[in-house]
Amino acid sequence: MLVDVHAHLTYEKFDEDLDEVIGRFKGIIITNGTFVEDNRKVLELAKKYSNVKPALGIYPEHVLEMNDDGLKEELKFIEDSKPVAIGEVGLDGTYGDMDKQVFWFKEFIKLSNKLEIPIIVHTRKAEAKVVEVLEEMKAKKVVLHCFSGSMKLVEKAEKLGYNFSVPVIITYLDHFKELVKKVSITKLLTETDAPFLSNVKGSRNEPMNVAITVKEIAKLKGMDSIEVENSILMNYKKLFN
Repeated sequence: MLVDVHAHLTYEKFDEDLDEVIGRFKGIIITNGTFVEDNRKVLELAKKYSNVKPALGIYPEHVLEMNDDGLKEELKFIEDSKPVAIGEVGLDGTYGDMDKQVFWFKEFIKLSNKLEIPIIVHTRKAEAKVVEVLEEMKAKKVVLHCFSGSMKLVEKAEKLGYNFSVPVIITYLDHFKELVKKVSITKLLTETDAPFLSNVKGSRNEPMNVAITVKEIAKLKGMDSIEVENSILMNYKKLFN
């Protein structure tokens, strides 16, 4: 069974054919919330489709748009909603006010640790800071989504026990090929970030495309595709169940 640990099925690019998109994929999809209204849509989808699981969070850009009271309320809502993971949360160097981002990222890590569920982490132009904060907060179950940090940082994150979800763009980005070669198969997961990050530039991505990533990982690791698929499913079960 295939697994997509990071998709955004609530986004409007899926409005016309979501049933078909989910029907084409006979695996598990974790759809990630990114803002208040989105988190509610994620929960609705998870109720409707048995193979869709909810991750709830506030994306860094939206953290900066909210006041502290609103963020506290949403943390409480997330806790009460019993998601399978906290996400999508993290740090982004392109949005500014890193102090506020770090404060609330720490709050999300605390919640992840308290609920004993994984935290699915976004990082852009803040990779070293993300690893530093996760280590400082003793984050227990970490999935680094589409991680673009240096191989030295990848090595450190793996030693800390963190997991890496590998996107479909591994087909044309050497960084992810190197990451897959370097990291143990026991720390790898597959993701699409659908509708984004398609292996065909300009086209919509969707969960079924994780099969492409599985084949690529198999090639790089010298493994059979079924072996990789089973290993990733085992990693998923270990983390999320």
